[in-house]
Amino acid sequence: MQLRIRAWTVIKKGLIALFWIAACHHCLAQDIYEVTYKAGPIIKVINPTSNIESEDIRITEEGNEIGYQMGGFLRVRINNVYFQPELLFSTIQSRIDFLNFQGVAGFDPTADFEFTTLEIPMAIGVNIGSLRLDGGPGLSILLKGSEIFLNEDRNVTKNYNNMSLLWRLGAGIDIHKISLDFKYEFGLSKTAESLERIIGREMLPKQSQLVFSVAYSLVKD
Repeated sequence: MQLRIRAWTVIKKGLIALFWIAACHHCLAQDIYEVTYKAGPIIKVINPTSNIESEDIRITEEGNEIGYQMGGFLRVRINNVYFQPELLFSTIQSRIDFLNFQGVAGFDPTADFEFTTLEIPMAIGVNIGSLRLDGGPGLSILLKGSEIFLNEDRNVTKNYNNMSLLWRLGAGIDIHKISLDFKYEFGLSKTAESLERIIGREMLPKQSQLVFSVAYSLVKD
């Protein structure tokens, strides 16, 4: 809980500083800098891939983490450089088959997981004509985790790390008030934590995900 409060404090201070920097540039240096703003709702669709080489685990294509993210974004552009923090609520599901579980031949139980998280990505990018290129970290805060395994439905929120860090690289274009983006994300996932919890040893699947997002700006440049 203390770590979560500290994270919120850092995020709030960072956003306040960003607003003040943008305001100062806009008010005091209009002859030097061109400052524009965009802000509004955003929705993202996640297409993940997760691979693991193990005789004990099977992650099918349908079992990869899938999910949606919805929230809001703010983009402050100074000349050709921009900063874009986002605040998103995310629902992620995954399914894992455990083969010959606990040494019992032919016993392959399936575990289903669902996680609700608060995602706070921060992108720093550049405009090259109509194209945008950006990258940056993203903080993921676990709000709720549930697990269905061996016919038992459990709340497992306290069994997982409250926070994790992801990294994003992407490109996008703006069409009037609509922004379209494709991003590549990588980092530790809840799938890795789930495997470690159930089988009792560390297993890190090769995991990444492609994210497509659509945003609509309610602010006129």
